[in-house]
Amino acid sequence: MDDNPESELVQQFRTLAGVPQGTNEINLSVYGCMLRVKYSPGSVSSLTLSAPYPSRMAPLALGPQAAYRHPAGAFVAVRPMGIKLRRETNEDRTARSRGVACEIQTGDALFDDEVYIDSPSDAPIVLRALASPELRGGVRALLAEGAEYVLLDSKDGEISALLLHFRRTPPPANLARRMLEAFAAVVLNAPCVIASSERRPADVERALLASGAIACGILLFLGVPAYFVAAGERCDFESNPDASVLLSMDGCFTPFSLGLVAGLPAGLVLAAVVSRRLRGRSNSHERASSAYAVTLVLSVQLAVWLFAGLLWLR
Repeated sequence: MDDNPESELVQQFRTLAGVPQGTNEINLSVYGCMLRVKYSPGSVSSLTLSAPYPSRMAPLALGPQAAYRHPAGAFVAVRPMGIKLRRETNEDRTARSRGVACEIQTGDALFDDEVYIDSPSDAPIVLRALASPELRGGVRALLAEGAEYVLLDSKDGEISALLLHFRRTPPPANLARRMLEAFAAVVLNAPCVIASSERRPADVERALLASGAIACGILLFLGVPAYFVAAGERCDFESNPDASVLLSMDGCFTPFSLGLVAGLPAGLVLAAVVSRRLRGRSNSHERASSAYAVTLVLSVQLAVWLFAGLLWLR
């Protein structure tokens, strides 16, 4: 038996599939359902269970007679639905109670208490996708076994479950089988979806957050060397003995000091205003935290450059 719990669990999957030791991509059938297991070793190892999401092409013609072409239980939705199911945290509950986050509730008390639903899809679509008690039970079982999350209908059109944090103690002898059976319950009970021709509205909040994060990165990695280039002799302490670090208004780090003093309080106020405007989505509380950090850092960075321009270009 392997002394490494992580390797031992992976070996359980290999044994069930009948593949040689060292195989990290495994295909196997559970209850007639073809599943894939991918193990990615490394400093941050991961194990992913995946399978195609059951789907059908949209009907060629729409109208009163089009409905009969839909497979039984199928429904139309904008794809990918991107329904991410993870363990619910106290932060999630607090954000929901304060009206920051808006999470869909299925009416299944155990599921709603244990699982947090994060999805850009509309509530009727999510509820239809999670209608099966067997599917919800499979999700709960996977999360209980340590899965980070279960994703229904990813960008690749798959159902997947990700395991990042492996047990520190030897896993039960049947853990791999239990995980496969739970995942098969999810896949086999996922209702068939017909891709809608409509498109989901652009996510402006996400685009703005990404733009802000990119701007922070540019100002950090390119702004620092540009700062010293712009400073010139002010920061050349070896060849310019008169250069002052902080004592002069024309000093090397004076814009940085003033930018920090002025930009930090202004950034705190602006960050609070921006983060409080992010409400109404299932992930609004997570976005609010990101927006707070990005706004604060960007405010300080811009203040530093503002003071550099005011002091050095006089």
